[in-house]
Amino acid sequence: MSKFNIHQLIKAANQELDIGEQFRNDLQRSIELDSLKQTRLPSKTYKPSSLGCLREMYFQRIGEEPDESAIDSNLVGILESGTDRHDRIQEAITNMRENNIDCDYINVAEYIKDNDIKDLTIVEQIGHETKLFHEKLIMSFMCDGIIRYKGELYILEIKTETVYKWQSRQDIADEHILQATAYSTCLEIPKVMFLYENRDFCGKKAYCLDITDKMREDLKDMISRCEEYVERREVPPMPRDKKICRYCRYKTACNKAGIYYESE
Repeated sequence: MSKFNIHQLIKAANQELDIGEQFRNDLQRSIELDSLKQTRLPSKTYKPSSLGCLREMYFQRIGEEPDESAIDSNLVGILESGTDRHDRIQEAITNMRENNIDCDYINVAEYIKDNDIKDLTIVEQIGHETKLFHEKLIMSFMCDGIIRYKGELYILEIKTETVYKWQSRQDIADEHILQATAYSTCLEIPKVMFLYENRDFCGKKAYCLDITDKMREDLKDMISRCEEYVERREVPPMPRDKKICRYCRYKTACNKAGIYYESE
């Protein structure tokens, strides 16, 4: 159907609505169109938040085009709210020292330079966050920050989630452990401080994760293994845990490659 016909249908549908509903619909559509303009293909690098599945890692590395995702104005708002809460929390942490609390927010770019962290490039700094690229791991990511709390260094990772998920939270989510391991490996800091905030009432829970040498080596082995598949242009086996597939952006490519699992 042509864009003209689509607009005509929308116009006709709007004529049957009152002016408030028309305004709401037009606002939502405008938000979604703005979001579409900002959509771009992901870079051919590994992402710490997408390390649970070799197939997803493989498709990212070869530049496979992800599935089109439905743009919803509500989701756009949730993501914007999360970004805003990150910024406000980071600003609050920078003020802790002024309030006589033993905590310092450390500039990530300056920390990398001062400590001569190898293979880690500072791509850009956006507010309190720093975009980084690790050459050996072929990994790009945004770092929420580094803090020194009571004399100990921590990588800071802020998560916002629904109040229902937050209420039942008792520890770091399993799917966030590989992400923390990646941050620790790249920045060479063994401790990661997770701060979980619920979106409804801004309640907070914090947990510390100690990254072991074995966790770092397992991560490197997984990336090396994926690189072997990339070199052979061979799609890796599927994960046995199907929960990982829920939010995958490569379902079309995955189904096309066929369903097969790694032999145990």
